Amino acid sequence: MTAAADITQLQAQQALTVETLRAMLEGHWTGEPPTVEALLLAINPTLAPLQTVNYLLTSEVGELVPTYDPETSMPRQEASWTCSACSLAWVERATHVNPNASEWSAVEEIGQPQNINATYGLMDGSGAQLQRVLRDSYGLNSSQGWLNYDQAYATYGKATGMMSGGAWYHWVAIRGLSGSDLYIANSAPAYKGVYSTLSREQFNALGPFSCVWLV
Repeated sequence: MTAAADITQLQAQQALTVETLRAMLEGHWTGEPPTVEALLLAINPTLAPLQTVNYLLTSEVGELVPTYDPETSMPRQEASWTCSACSLAWVERATHVNPNASEWSAVEEIGQPQNINATYGLMDGSGAQLQRVLRDSYGLNSSQGWLNYDQAYATYGKATGMMSGGAWYHWVAIRGLSGSDLYIANSAPAYKGVYSTLSREQFNALGPFSCVWLV
């Protein structure tokens, strides 16, 4: 190979490297180009494909958190006991790990009847089984805690997740924030007076809240 050919090859690799760094900063990790996966494979075709979860580097906290579409639709639940499954399915669709997720596919993932059923709904109110599905089936890690409103507001301002109030007995997914309220994906709008947002007063009245959020 001539010196000119070497220089041309190095310039092409440098350009691909720059594009790869740009894709990383923008959170475009997998799929069709321009993504980190596609660009790395262009540089070295022997590399194994990346996992299918997209991540975004947040400048505020310097941590990698899964990206999601907060405006993903939330259909009304068909059964009275499937709010947790609807919330899980919403997170799967919003993060694009399972675009076809539904109320009933999530019921099967959670595990009927041992973990969710028509008599009690979700058997473990902490949300541990929801975390299991996200982790084991889709590689999405999460944390859980019984948070107060300020903690929940700070947490869900950075990442999506799900939560359930002890006095509410109802699970919702979290779209983000709406002013001073939590912006929620609610499969049973109007239940106990809650629609698409949850205020501090409603949160305090319907708690304590078990909160699950992606990390």
